[in-house]
Amino acid sequence: MSDQEKDFRKKLKSSDASERKEAIEALLTVELTDDLIEMVANLFSDPDKGVRDAASMLFTVQPHPQVPNNIVRFIFSEDISIRNMAGEVLLKNGTNSIAALIKELGKGNADDEKFIIDILGWIGNPEPTSKIIEILETNSDQNVILACAEALGNIKAEESVGRLLELLKDDENEIWTPTVMEALGKIGNKEAIDHFIKVYNAQDLLTKYTIIESLGRVGDESSLGFLLDELQQTEEILIGAIVKSSEQLLTKLGFDIEFNDELKSVILNALDDNDEETVLAAVKLLYNYDNKEIIEAFVKIYGSNDELDEMFKQKFLDTHKISCKLVRKSINSNSTNTKKLLLLYQEMLTVGKELEFEPLSDMEQIEFLNTLTTLIDNPDEEIRMVVAELLFALNAHDTLLFADKIIDDDNVWNRLKLVDLLNEINEPEATELLKKLTKDSEDMVKERAESLLEEKLKRI
Repeated sequence: MSDQEKDFRKKLKSSDASERKEAIEALLTVELTDDLIEMVANLFSDPDKGVRDAASMLFTVQPHPQVPNNIVRFIFSEDISIRNMAGEVLLKNGTNSIAALIKELGKGNADDEKFIIDILGWIGNPEPTSKIIEILETNSDQNVILACAEALGNIKAEESVGRLLELLKDDENEIWTPTVMEALGKIGNKEAIDHFIKVYNAQDLLTKYTIIESLGRVGDESSLGFLLDELQQTEEILIGAIVKSSEQLLTKLGFDIEFNDELKSVILNALDDNDEETVLAAVKLLYNYDNKEIIEAFVKIYGSNDELDEMFKQKFLDTHKISCKLVRKSINSNSTNTKKLLLLYQEMLTVGKELEFEPLSDMEQIEFLNTLTTLIDNPDEEIRMVVAELLFALNAHDTLLFADKIIDDDNVWNRLKLVDLLNEINEPEATELLKKLTKDSEDMVKERAESLLEEKLKRI
């Protein structure tokens, strides 16, 4: 035994809790021996919480094949904090803990049995499958049976599917059904999938939801057909879940399906869902369609999600003959996402010069200009600026008539931008406004206006 190890052994046995804790922490940088592991394991029941936490941390940071054998006994502790701490360390040690845990099965009460099975399931290795199935078949405690079913699902034990299905047949009071259905969904073999589809209509909403999610994860071509059929007739509360699972399956299977108008309409409803993943799934399902109703729905939710917005921008450019009118319509109606749509429309106009966007009709321009003029006094400084830019881009001459409002804008950057906008307009009114800005209270604005005015006068 080295002098270093002797020193550690001495400190680990110290009557001073802080010295025991410091010794354990020092072991983080030392290769652990079997003797040291045993000594630290004994400190799992130390009266000092700091010492116990340090021991737990050591065995978590430094997993070792001998750790589980030395701490597994603590899963029977009457102190719930020690019991849970041991369980966490065993879980962190993963497959190294399986043999030690299996040896303890059958030695404690039902709560102990459930706890061990839970840990084995969370580890997720198939090694204990046969033992868990044996307990499932022989144990009569409800909580233990549920733990077995859940663990077999986490392990993805296909050999347990038959036994789990038998459990469902005998479940008149539906004690096992939710847990077993979820487990079968995680396993996801053909037998489980077929069973889901067969019993779906007889289930309550919660179990239907579980089945739908399971089919999205592990379903096949028949599952997709089932989900799309169900989408046209299901309760409204399940639409989002079916849309999400359908999109998952379509992506996994690589299918390209043409939806009928009824399905498109149902999927459109999912865009109002509060769940972002559901909305994203609905968008992906509808993205390749250029229907006015679909583009209008996309405009309505623009600005709510960065990932979606990038998809929408390209879609709006591809369908600009439809989308430009719909974006303006939404802005005109003072929608909740007006600011985002204004910035979008400005960006589309810039790109539109290359794509040759259709010019606005006289009525369209009048309506849109009226909307923009009402927004020039908006409390949001970014809205005021983008509105000013749009007004000058659409009708610079008329915009000069009320540009005094922009000159008095509280935001210095907005006034600076106005200087640049006025410099681009060859109208006497623009020159006069620039002269006003040379007397601005802010030096940056004043100097910029003086500089550009001098250049402008030289060009005239």
